[in-house]
Amino acid sequence: MNMQPVPNPPGGPSASGLLQTLQAQQVTHAVTVPDFVQFALHHRLADAASGVAHVYAASEDQALTTATGLHIGGARPVVLMQNQGFFKCLNTLRATGLDAGVPMVLLVGQFGREPENIGQPMTDSRRSMVRLLQPVIEAMGLKHWVVEDDAALGGVATAFEHAHREGTAAVVVVSRHVTWN
Repeated sequence: MNMQPVPNPPGGPSASGLLQTLQAQQVTHAVTVPDFVQFALHHRLADAASGVAHVYAASEDQALTTATGLHIGGARPVVLMQNQGFFKCLNTLRATGLDAGVPMVLLVGQFGREPENIGQPMTDSRRSMVRLLQPVIEAMGLKHWVVEDDAALGGVATAFEHAHREGTAAVVVVSRHVTWN
């Protein structure tokens, strides 16, 4: 029996399920910074048939300010990034999603999560970027939902409802690699 760790264990949320969930939330634009965890979803969003305009950002700060401008212009954006980028843009997130009250949902991929941490609390990870994500989100006073598989996709809809009802940012932690189906 092969006991080598598998870099991308099967069982994460599906790209098709995430896309359908975003479409059901009437998302008009996906502002993205490359995220290896959500690569399959990026691929789906880049297809014009998705019905969601795909806007590439050079940095997480730019993604948040672009989403803010889209919201002001009447669009309904979502922002995709990975955990390391989330840490990088905390001040911009504070300014846009908290102080300015811009309702936005961030899908944050848990890059670097160890296969042996799957099924365990992410706060037990050996890697600080994984272990600290949820505590930092909570320290900012933001609500978050974890999507580990398609059964948890309802958290995305709840995050959109919360963000738009409360006029704030909401975070969906995509805790496993998005699958290609």
